[in-house]
Amino acid sequence: MKHILCFGDSNTHGLIPFGGRYDDDTRWPMRLAKMLGPGFVVHEEGLNARTTSFPDPVIPYRNAMDYIYPCLETHIPLDLTILMLGSNDLKEIFDPDAEKITAALRRLCEIIREYTQAPLLLVSPPLLREEMPDSPCSVEFSPRSVEVSRELAPSLERLADELGISFLDAGRHTEVSLRDCLHLTEKGHHMLADAIYKKVVEILQIQ
Repeated sequence: MKHILCFGDSNTHGLIPFGGRYDDDTRWPMRLAKMLGPGFVVHEEGLNARTTSFPDPVIPYRNAMDYIYPCLETHIPLDLTILMLGSNDLKEIFDPDAEKITAALRRLCEIIREYTQAPLLLVSPPLLREEMPDSPCSVEFSPRSVEVSRELAPSLERLADELGISFLDAGRHTEVSLRDCLHLTEKGHHMLADAIYKKVVEILQIQ
């Protein structure tokens, strides 16, 4: 039995824009589990509003740096960790900057590899939609947030190359809702599950 940890934010949790959670047939980690079959256990660790390293002044317990240690100790031994964070770091309150987000993800990658000694797949988060200024989420995400979201994938791909880990750009493989310009649609979850499945097959050399 192989164990895979999916560590992320609301787009791993499966948040439906403006309320609710997608069901097990929709959320990308659960679709991945079904595609992989009975020889795999997929652990969903998606938390709404989770950041890489910034304490949220409104919602407590959202800093991944604080939770990554107990999370890993809960689930080890692991055969693969899939890390997708960075969307909430784009909030205007955190002064979004690709370099800062990349540095935080570098540290998270180092912690994960130290604890698990297993492969790691770093996923650059979905792009914020260009329509964000007209979205209700524009209260938190500025035009600068949209700009930085497009700088993340190249920066994180370089990080993955430096660390010798696998990389996937979710912005190329998914769909974000026009309702909030931030969260995946049902189709977007399906698309991301398909893309991640192909990477998992490659990483774990599944026949």
